[in-house]
Amino acid sequence: MNEGTNGTLSFTELERRARQFESEQKLEEARDAFAAALQVNPSSQSAVEGRARIAIQLDEEDAAEHCGRALSFRDSDPELQIQMIATAVSRLGAKAMPLVESYLGRHPQNIEAQEMLAELRVEAGEGDRFVDGYTEAISSHPANKQLLLSYWNTLTRANRLSEVLESMDSNRALFEGNRDFALLEANTANHAGLTDRAGEVLEQMDDRPDAQLARGQHRLQTQQPEEAARLLEEVIQAEPNNLSAWALLEVAWRLLGDNRHHWLAGQQGLVDKLELALDKSQLADIAAMLRTVHRARSQPIGQSVRGGTQTAGQLFLRSEPEIRLLANALAQAIRQFHSKLPPEDRRHPLLRHRNQGLAFGPSWSVRLTGGGFHAAHFHPGGVLSSACYISLPEEVAGNPEKSGWLEIGRPPSELGLDLPPLATFEPREGQLILFPSYLFHGTRPFGAGERLTVAFDLVAVPPS
Repeated sequence: MNEGTNGTLSFTELERRARQFESEQKLEEARDAFAAALQVNPSSQSAVEGRARIAIQLDEEDAAEHCGRALSFRDSDPELQIQMIATAVSRLGAKAMPLVESYLGRHPQNIEAQEMLAELRVEAGEGDRFVDGYTEAISSHPANKQLLLSYWNTLTRANRLSEVLESMDSNRALFEGNRDFALLEANTANHAGLTDRAGEVLEQMDDRPDAQLARGQHRLQTQQPEEAARLLEEVIQAEPNNLSAWALLEVAWRLLGDNRHHWLAGQQGLVDKLELALDKSQLADIAAMLRTVHRARSQPIGQSVRGGTQTAGQLFLRSEPEIRLLANALAQAIRQFHSKLPPEDRRHPLLRHRNQGLAFGPSWSVRLTGGGFHAAHFHPGGVLSSACYISLPEEVAGNPEKSGWLEIGRPPSELGLDLPPLATFEPREGQLILFPSYLFHGTRPFGAGERLTVAFDLVAVPPS
């Protein structure tokens, strides 16, 4: 087919030009060149896959159809197919749902695809249907333990805790002596506030760090902060980078009045607010662009968002000029923050990275509307976490109830602890707040309007 031409160009030349345009991020030109190449050779795998990549980046209405054609070349490699589908989902969101459904029609026991479909259905506002893929697969494969565990984990992330525990009871005989089952039951019971049930399960478990972590949470919930601190310190000894343990240990040390709490969370420079070098017009342009990528109809599963939506995929990997403008302004502010951190401390979960570089990790935008808020949470995979305010309702400025304000340090409700936040911040458009990822943080509800933010985690980059 390389002999064929489109005008005066051969297929090979058209595809070469398409790849060149793609490498230069001239996406419209790349789209047209791949399309022209496919007119000459419609069955070219490389051109079909190239056209699909461009359709994703341009967020075309028929991007999922282009991706479906690309996937058809990979039927013999289901693992590669699911990787390709994950890429499409990260950019297209619910529009990629037909790809996941088609894949599960062929591979119903694939856990990654089941989790993906459940998340997409939640964000598409499909209500209780979000686990239909799981229930259909489990009815045909009732002894698949990994599928059941994934199903329960997904329900747990959706806060359907009683459903999880009832289903676990029904399948207990299948999991006799299974450690993963026991740990999931303990953690689910902890989150449901069923401390007696959690305690009974944990009493029978070993002393590995994940079990000790669950015990540490249980002891906080049962008003035993001394024992909680002992267990959590043991986890930190074994796993110094376990931010889940550090998050709970901050609470335990605060309850005990331990002077190490200031070292962990109170040093000057660990939390700060910075103004971005962006004017009102630039912020308005960024806000307008972000609204176009908030396509979900419902809050995401397993996230802190309540009464709002969160963008899919990695926001800072998008090619829009507004995103590049924002990322550059953020990088400038981050360098300023980094320069003012306390000295390196190899024992400290943040300051051990003091002399390393920082890079953007996960990044996303959240759009909250009237009554929306973030439940208290922390980020187990970051070094520093953030809140960046792009557009805010008028009522969050200076109101005495602090509606819509950021709280850092208030523990999550399931711990049952009446502790105030360590700090509160009044949101301001064009402002960035940075804080250690292990600190619990959330926001207060607000009455009406739109609260549009960008958030990201920073990860440490070891010296080369």
